[in-house]
Amino acid sequence: MPAPSKIQLGNLDYESIKSSLLDYLKEQDTLKDYDYSGSAVQVLLDILTYNTLYYGYYSNMVANEMFLDTAQREESLISLVKPLGYVVPGSRGARARVKLRYSGGANSNIPIYTRFSGNNENGTPYNFYTLLADSTNEDGEAILEIIEGKELIKQIPLSIDQTTQKGFISGLDTDISTIIVEVYNPKENDDGDVIGWEIWSRASNIQTGLDNSSTVYWLERSELGFFVVFGGNLFGSQIAMPVSQDTPIRLSYLKSNGDIGNGVGNFKVRSEELSGGATETLRLSSGGSASPDLEAIRFFAPKWFAAQERAVTVEDCRGLLAAEGFVSGSEDPYSKFNVWGGEEMNPPMYGRLFVSLNVDTGDEGGAIAASNAIRILEEKTCVTILPEYINPTEYEFVVRGILYYDPILTSLSPERLLSLANQKLFQLYPNRYNMNIQASDIAREMNKINSAFNVSSSDINFYVSKKVTVTNGKVSNQYFKNPIKPNTLTSSKFTPHPSLNIPEDRLVALRTMDSYDRKGRQFVEVYYDFNGLPGVSGKIGSIDNETGILSLKNNLTTEDFTIYAEPHGNSQSYKFKEEMIPSITLDLSVERILS
Repeated sequence: MPAPSKIQLGNLDYESIKSSLLDYLKEQDTLKDYDYSGSAVQVLLDILTYNTLYYGYYSNMVANEMFLDTAQREESLISLVKPLGYVVPGSRGARARVKLRYSGGANSNIPIYTRFSGNNENGTPYNFYTLLADSTNEDGEAILEIIEGKELIKQIPLSIDQTTQKGFISGLDTDISTIIVEVYNPKENDDGDVIGWEIWSRASNIQTGLDNSSTVYWLERSELGFFVVFGGNLFGSQIAMPVSQDTPIRLSYLKSNGDIGNGVGNFKVRSEELSGGATETLRLSSGGSASPDLEAIRFFAPKWFAAQERAVTVEDCRGLLAAEGFVSGSEDPYSKFNVWGGEEMNPPMYGRLFVSLNVDTGDEGGAIAASNAIRILEEKTCVTILPEYINPTEYEFVVRGILYYDPILTSLSPERLLSLANQKLFQLYPNRYNMNIQASDIAREMNKINSAFNVSSSDINFYVSKKVTVTNGKVSNQYFKNPIKPNTLTSSKFTPHPSLNIPEDRLVALRTMDSYDRKGRQFVEVYYDFNGLPGVSGKIGSIDNETGILSLKNNLTTEDFTIYAEPHGNSQSYKFKEEMIPSITLDLSVERILS
């Protein structure tokens, strides 16, 4: 009997499997001269093919579900990240920010679980609650974060299985970030009073330093809800404090509507204690999600485990801030914050850690968020590392160019092609940190939009601008943080400082000179044009085109102005890093390819 043909293991579609089996049958001698295409053997072939395909698919799926990168089922991811100390959440309530003004004056109490109601754009009402007790300031005002909840579960008893030290919270619509566990302590304090209800803190699966006096609990997710797990004894080692059968335990938490609670505003306070209070919506609700985002789990779970609840590397810091709620759901982390080490800066600042949030710190809520981020990092970083906050700096990035197309290959109008191109670029380059914009990438994406496009990187060019803030006549160094093309630095027009000895009725601007200093920095001058007569006012600064650092003399002007420059290099690329955030402006046109 001749040897069968080699099996093509890579061909696992139905027809390829059947063809392989058929070829084998035709080569053997036991069943010779059969017309396999028309015989009853076809039925057996179909069964064998189906069976092979079924088990091939099944084996592939089993293998995929064993690894974090390829698992598709939520249950598999929950199991895979459990050893990493990561608890997969259920529903997450949307968060909003409000300002409460209360006629009761300063230091008026705002109890925990103060209820607010708001409406979305369709007029559908939703309830929101505070999770922390607060009080009004000297102006009778308070900035509050409120969380959406379709149901408030407040101080209900929790039954514990004494053997497993577990109690159960039913429902995956539980927002685990709102869980408060209280255990009754009948002991007396130093004043002879019963201690009473104590709030126990939630521990992670990788937390260290726990002993029999640690008042902590853990969470475990199941298919139907979450288990609250208390301490126990393992092989003679006591891990955290256990609770006895007769110890009173109570729970409080919110059940969430998930993502349908997003976009709610027009809040009003619904508490009897604060009746008459006026509420101003500072931020519409956002961040609500009905179920965990699988990609977010894959992204954050390894970082959470690597951090081990401390921040040594930049990735540790990102994981900690994400776990603390600075990113929710499937949000891109770089849309909210950036963290980088001082060694990455120019000049380097060793021993420093920097964080920037995409918020307005002039707003009280933004200032609180920035303060919280620094506090979290200070608690977790090494003693020798100093976290520091830097406000985000917005750079306008203008993409210019001509998008050539062949009209024979499309029925779309030039206007429609341009609209599609602009839409695609705004999707590719949102308002976020850590973005690298390259002409070659833009050309490639344009050609993907429609087969009629024939765009090359040479058809695209950029320039970048940033606002220069002048404080008391002083101008700090300006950083493009990228190589700048020589002779491209310019500025908007501004009123010159009297010390420049330029007539007051003449507006001036910046431009580079043809000369350089000993360090290779190109000199910058002030120039003006009045009735066709040009004028200059000597050297007023210099720019290092390699690093993109612009240094200007003080007493240049008393008003803010804008500087412009083009990126250097044939690759036409620009890297937004550290605290830089791009604001993309498109200046594109669509033209037919000339035959």
